[in-house]
This record gives sequence, structure tokens and C-alpha cells, in this order.
Amino acid sequence: MRRWRVIVVAVLLALIGTTVPLAATLYMSWQMALAAQREQLGHAAELALARAGSIYADAATTLRSIAATDFEHCSPAHIALMRQFAIASLATRNIGYVNSGVLECDIWGITQQRIPREDDGRLQPDGLSLTVNDRPRYSEQRPSMVLRFGGYEVVVDQLRFFPSPSLQLAVIEIRAPGDIRLVTEDPGPEGTPIVAAEMRATPGEAPLASAARTARGWTVIAREPRLSLGEHMRNAQLLLLPLALFLAGLFAGLAIWLSRRRLSPRGELALAVRNREFLAHYQPIIELATGRCIGAEALVRWRRPDGSLVRPDLFIPLAEETGFIGPITDHVVERVVDDLGDLLRRDRRLHIAINLGAADISSGRILPVLEAALADTGIEPQQIWLEATERGFVDIEGARHTLAALRRRGHMTAIDDFGTGYSGLKYLQRLPVDALKIDKSFIDAVGTEAPTSHVTEHIIAMARELKLRIVAEGVETEAQAAYLRQRGVGFAQGWLFSRALPPEEFAAFCTRNRKTFGVPANVETLAAE
Repeated sequence: MRRWRVIVVAVLLALIGTTVPLAATLYMSWQMALAAQREQLGHAAELALARAGSIYADAATTLRSIAATDFEHCSPAHIALMRQFAIASLATRNIGYVNSGVLECDIWGITQQRIPREDDGRLQPDGLSLTVNDRPRYSEQRPSMVLRFGGYEVVVDQLRFFPSPSLQLAVIEIRAPGDIRLVTEDPGPEGTPIVAAEMRATPGEAPLASAARTARGWTVIAREPRLSLGEHMRNAQLLLLPLALFLAGLFAGLAIWLSRRRLSPRGELALAVRNREFLAHYQPIIELATGRCIGAEALVRWRRPDGSLVRPDLFIPLAEETGFIGPITDHVVERVVDDLGDLLRRDRRLHIAINLGAADISSGRILPVLEAALADTGIEPQQIWLEATERGFVDIEGARHTLAALRRRGHMTAIDDFGTGYSGLKYLQRLPVDALKIDKSFIDAVGTEAPTSHVTEHIIAMARELKLRIVAEGVETEAQAAYLRQRGVGFAQGWLFSRALPPEEFAAFCTRNRKTFGVPANVETLAAE
């Protein structure tokens, strides 16, 4: 009896000693699988959120651009211009001009339709009015997002906000500012609005796992059936206990290691800032009248540990949103000094333009950073130009003080990508800037019959009135250069002259340019008179 008791106890202890760790490992691996599932859903939600932000920004840019024109309302030229803007936009379905509740015209022509509307939408921080789940009669009554500004309406098909179901494992739900869910189809038989590939848990089915992400008032929720413990066990297919125990422990450790290595986009960017993974390439700026290189714009690049380069448009918006744009700008300033310090000391006629974020412009944080970076380097302040996009001037007083301080120290200042924001003549008159840089989207239209070519003419005229220098961005053809040269535009950059170059290649470019075209005027003489 004692022997059997010992055997039974030994067997029980063996079973407990084997099954408890195995069960614990299985449960832990299941929990880690659920965490990984939530992380995957979060990544899908972030991608969809970025898509929603891009579509909204595209529609908002279209709306502001058409509102900035001065055509006679609903004239043939005005309708043609609206049609061209709609074609050029990736998101816009229709554009209309509304006066006193009457849709006078849209991209298809004169309409004169009264628009029944309960309200004019929600006013957004950027000054636009937003309505979602609208069904405009002049847009096939499909659920649409409508942006309004200055009498104009831009209509966007809400289906564009949703990723293709065939390309996504998760079901996406999108909510606009105001916590209003975007729908893509008419209500079903029970009157419930339908979203693309909508998913709900039903009795007897596994509950749903979900992850939500929010930015600028937009919310994205990603859902899919939650992984069950039974399904996890079936997937494991435990055949041999010792091997299963070993593999369970091995893969549990591996899952922990991988989960720690996997980071959200914000985490990856923070790691890149900490590891100083950013570098600068330099795109030459050319004096159109002579062909001489007067300097370059420093364009930041993110070099990943695998050697691949990430374009600025893929990480700069996230950097601005998360506050990492300041450290990235500081690193670019350091790179300019390290990369081109010798060249700038040898050639006082060269300058390098550095882009500043909105926070740096409004707060003046960049002032001590520049002073410390240039101290004892032999680089003159006038050799460092500072550029800011129009969205950096939301705090107009803060921007004015920062720009004035930069100019007092000898730096040139410029507005980058001019024409894509909301700066008008009254804003420019209050800002101490030396130059305007015309955005590439307008340069693409110069020398053509595109409606946006008129916008370029307005920008040039505005700059002349304020005695500002003009730099054209994205010049790719000789015809564009000739067009700009004839209209007195002083400087240009783009692939017609050179792509953005690594430091060594830019120095070689300057040497060749000097031999071919000669030395430009002193950089100080380029300031506005």
C-alpha cells in the first residue's frame, strides 16, 4: 500500500510539476498572443488614421486653394477651375459654390439648386466647417463628407476613408470630430447606418478584440474576433510533452523578446532620435539669371539601421505631432555645421537653408540652439537661412518676434511652400521675412493652361509688392525655368538643376558650378532691400 501510495504521489507530483508549468506557459503565451493581436490592431488603426488625416488635408487644401481665387463666381472660367481642382485632388468628388442656401454651380455647370440643410456643420480648429454622412443631391446622394469655407463646398466620398477590405485583416470604424461615425452605405432594413465590412459580435461567437487611435479629433477603431484559448491550443498542436514544454518556453521567451523589439511608430521615431539616425541631403538653389549656385536647402532623411532611407513626408507629420520635430531640427543644424562647415568657411557666398517647425517659430526655441551651434565655427549668420511653412504662423505674434530676432542676428528668413496654407497679404505685411518659396504644386502648372498657373502669377505679384525675393521649388523643365525667369523670379531649385545630394556630392557640385558659371554675388546682397 505504501509503495502504491508513493507511486501515486510521485505520479501526481510529476503530473503537477509538468502540467502546471505547461499550463502556465500556455496561458502566458495566449495572453502574449492577445497583446500582439491588440498591437496589430493598433497598427492597423494608426495606418487608417493617417489615411483619414491625409484625405482630410487634401480636401482642405483644395477648398482653401479654390477659395483663394478671384474668378467671377460661376463663370465658365470659374467652373472650369473648380473642375480642374477636383481632378487634381485625390479625394474630392465635387466642388460647389453656395450663396444664400442655393448651390449656384458645381464642377458640372450651373445648377441653381436650393440645398435643404439643418445646419452648416461643425467648425474645425483650422476654420473649416465639417459635415459627415451628408447626402448631397448633386453628388449622387452617397454618404459624403462636406467641407465648407468662403462660400465653397468640397464633397468627399466617405468610402475613400476606409481601407480596402481585401487588404485589411481588421475591420475599420472611423469617427469624425464630434464622435460621429462615418457611414458608407444607406441604412439597412432596420434603419441602422452601415459602415464598410461592419462586424459585430453575435451570440455564440467569440468576442471582439479592438484598438482605437485618436488624433486631431478623428478616431479610428479596428476590430477582429478575439483569439480564444481553445483555438490557441489547437494551433499549438502539442504532440510531445517534453518537446512542447521546451518549445513553449522557447517561443514564450522569443515572443517576449520580439514584443519588446516591436515598437509603435512613435516609439520607433523616439528610438531614431535617441540613436541620431537622421542625416541631411542638400538640394542646390540656383540663381536663374546666371545659373550660379548660391546655396542649398538642407533636407532631412531618416536612415534606418538596415540602411534604407525614409522620406520626410512619412515621418515629419508624426514628429510635429509628437514633439520630436525640435530634436530633429537640432540634429539637422548640427549636421549642416559638421557636413559643410569647411565649405561655408571657404566660400562666404554660399548659404544653407534649414526648415523650422511650427513650435520653433512660435516659441523662439531655435534661437539659442542656432547661437550655440554656430559659436566658434567661423560660419557667418547670413550663411544660414531659416525657412518655415505657413502653418508655422498660426501664432502670428510669436512668429513675428522669432523672425525679427533671427533677422537681427543676421539670418535670412523665408516662407516655405507658399500658397498651400492661409497666409495672405495682411499676414505677410506683419512678418519680417526676406523671401517666399513657391510650392512645387504651383510650379508644375507654370507654362501650361492649368488654372493653378494663375495662382503662381498672384504669388509673384504679391512678392514684388512686398519687395521679397522669390525662390521656386520643384523646377523640373527648362520651360518652367524660362517662364519663371521671364517673370523676374530670382532663384529656383529642383531636379532640372540637381536632386538633393549628400554633403560630398554637393561640395563637388558647387566646384563644378563655380568653374562653369562663376562666383555669385555676396550672400548679404541677396537680402530684400
